[in-house]
Amino acid sequence: MTKPAPPPAVPKFPRTELEARTVRVLRPRTWVAPEVRLLEIDGRPAVLKDFGGLPLATRLTVGIPLIRWEVPILRRLIGLEGVPQLLYTVDRFAFLMSYIEGRPLYKVPPAELPPGIFDRTLDLVDQLHARGVVHLDLRQRKNTLLTSDNRPAIIDYAAALHFGREGRIFRFMRNVDRTAILKLKNRVLPGTLTEAEKEQLKAFDRMRRFWPLKRRRPNAKDALD
Repeated sequence: MTKPAPPPAVPKFPRTELEARTVRVLRPRTWVAPEVRLLEIDGRPAVLKDFGGLPLATRLTVGIPLIRWEVPILRRLIGLEGVPQLLYTVDRFAFLMSYIEGRPLYKVPPAELPPGIFDRTLDLVDQLHARGVVHLDLRQRKNTLLTSDNRPAIIDYAAALHFGREGRIFRFMRNVDRTAILKLKNRVLPGTLTEAEKEQLKAFDRMRRFWPLKRRRPNAKDALD
């Protein structure tokens, strides 16, 4: 892990302009989840994540902590291709990030996948880790995309963590991310894992026996050849 430069400052965007810039609602809010909207700003698409319309108690107990969690993670990833770029903060309850056009990798027909796409996805994961960030939600297959220009992208950093130095926990979490991509590769392109990748998955499964949290039930589709 290299010591990164201090995250750059992020400009503010006025809440009063959000409605006029809205293109459509991508995901309506619930009583605990933010509204997600697609906006257009300076001719570019942007995604708004907004807890502002939720009840006051939810804004204070859920909205503020989650914004304070995710925004610093995205600041650390500014300039990294394949990651939503933090564009603006709005207030304590909302922020704006770049929109990534793409399809979940697992929904792309194998014949349409570009050569080496999973190697490039692992490279992107390694670049996250080089900035001290672990994603931790890559087993949600919808978070790994193939963009419209055939590049890998990784979205949704609400569960991500930042580590200031490399240690045992960071190394374990790093393997959580990498093995999630290897499992995805094995599902989408069965029989294409290298021997080294198979061994990495087996070694991680041995490590997980000592993990105190409940593990996901094994799926037959994850079985190695």
